[in-house]
Amino acid sequence: MPALLAATAIIVSVFAAAALSSLLSSSSFGVREEPRRSAGGGTTTTTAGGRGRRLSESRPPSSAGKGAATPSKDRRPSDVERVLSLATLSAEDAFTDSGEGEGGGGPLRVLFIVTTLSEYDKGTRGTTSGADRLMELVLPILVDGVSSMVDRGWHVDVYLICGFEALAESRRNMIVDALPRGVGLEVWTDAIPLYYVKRYNGKLKAPDGLQGIELASHGLSRQHRYVVRDKLMEYDIFAAFEDDMRVTADHVVNFLEMSVDIDRARREAENSLDGKARVMGAALDNRSVRGKSADGATVGNDVVEDPMTAEELGRLWPGFVRVEVLDTRGGGGGGEGGKGGRGFDDGGDGSVHPLLRDSALDNFRWKDNVPPSMKYESQFGTIDPGVCCGVPPGRARTPAHPKKDDLLLWETDISAMGVRHYPGDIGWAAAMTVEDRADVGSYWSGMGHNYDDPNMKRPRRVDSLLGQQAGWMATRSQVLYFHEHACPGGFMPPFDGKEWSYDSLQTKNGAVEFWSGGYQLFGRCYFNRILSMDPARFSRQLLYHASNNKQRTVSSGKFIRLTNFLGQLYTVKERALKSLMMG
Repeated sequence: MPALLAATAIIVSVFAAAALSSLLSSSSFGVREEPRRSAGGGTTTTTAGGRGRRLSESRPPSSAGKGAATPSKDRRPSDVERVLSLATLSAEDAFTDSGEGEGGGGPLRVLFIVTTLSEYDKGTRGTTSGADRLMELVLPILVDGVSSMVDRGWHVDVYLICGFEALAESRRNMIVDALPRGVGLEVWTDAIPLYYVKRYNGKLKAPDGLQGIELASHGLSRQHRYVVRDKLMEYDIFAAFEDDMRVTADHVVNFLEMSVDIDRARREAENSLDGKARVMGAALDNRSVRGKSADGATVGNDVVEDPMTAEELGRLWPGFVRVEVLDTRGGGGGGEGGKGGRGFDDGGDGSVHPLLRDSALDNFRWKDNVPPSMKYESQFGTIDPGVCCGVPPGRARTPAHPKKDDLLLWETDISAMGVRHYPGDIGWAAAMTVEDRADVGSYWSGMGHNYDDPNMKRPRRVDSLLGQQAGWMATRSQVLYFHEHACPGGFMPPFDGKEWSYDSLQTKNGAVEFWSGGYQLFGRCYFNRILSMDPARFSRQLLYHASNNKQRTVSSGKFIRLTNFLGQLYTVKERALKSLMMG
């Protein structure tokens, strides 16, 4: 029996390696006569729905894997201006411009990758057991996002990565029929990879000298990286998100605009005599003493309008945060999943939302330490809830017509935030959590009061304050920069360098949050996420968590209205500017 198990393990390992080699050597995204095996198991099949262009009409691949051109040591993303220009063409111009090639025109080419673990809900995390997740949740918001892109004249293909074993032909047809005309679809089913299970002491489990191989469900979130590498030269921009995130063209355009602003400021610093970019019209800084780092950062927590080097600006990244819409429809009003909706898990009749009971949303955390300054609404405008969360009526999980005060945040709070006036058109922005060694500097919200705790330090890698964004987007050159320069061990496969723990699926590197939530990009890769404090831009950095279930399953003390959160950021801005006047 041990010999048989050993032989089985060897066969599985060889098969997985062969499948990976097949994946990386094939960049075709066309319709195939036969499904193919892919890295980590499973099959992929492709369809263009028979209604529009074939996926094989995508730009021809060119050395996406080994042998790809290696940029110079200091090369930074170089295509953001071109991609933004394509994204902002009028729909008519995009449809009629047929230019091709790396520097050509033509419509913007987008690969939208969605990863879904379950076709039907399992009844965990506030869901209803057996509810049709694919039809009720995943497909509607996918269609929302893709339609918004197609309406701009973009060419969009969808790649669906599934943790379940098979997708019935009728279900595939349901997806194809719902997507806009001409949108290609490829589906990778049974995509959960295999991995060697580790012991409690961190070493690989090896009972009787054999290593145990199991399905790594947590590794499903890694699989989109294989897809990106396979398709890298075929698209202008990639968006890879979890299945319940509503991502629209507005989010993509805003991301590109902020990326361009960052890149222009970086180039300004590179071309200046002293290698720095400065804030135009910066206030006079009268401070004679500056703060020092209290941890591994190279700067203190009192940075307001300081000049920035090209290297520092190159670490900035437009971030996103997940939000939900307050659902007050009650037990019979069409709550989560199913027959007649559901209540709010309050132990009563479901008539009172748990976040409205005891005024939880009016007594948010740190309210007394950092009271929100709501003057921003009259000076700069208000949050637009329609950008992230303006879904049509009639959907079971997502209430229609949200108001600005209905938007909720729960995965970070003001104690983890800083603000800074950045050079160029970046302007005032909030700095989210980042590892101390990667921090380029901002004015921490706890300056001067430490939240009434003299021992409190600025939160860094605190899981509850990370601000999970459940995915990422990037242009082709940005992905290459991740892989070849910014991220130790690389951003795309193979994940086999000394920076990786065994097969990259062990706990250290294997969490869902590492691959899709931001742990890698905003930790290991040294990027500093920023959120614009311009309400119009801020609105376009909010992503709807359309499961809309955290408000019933997470402690009410973690929630705050986004309007109040932005108001707190403006209070910190006021304090930062006031600090400059102190001698």
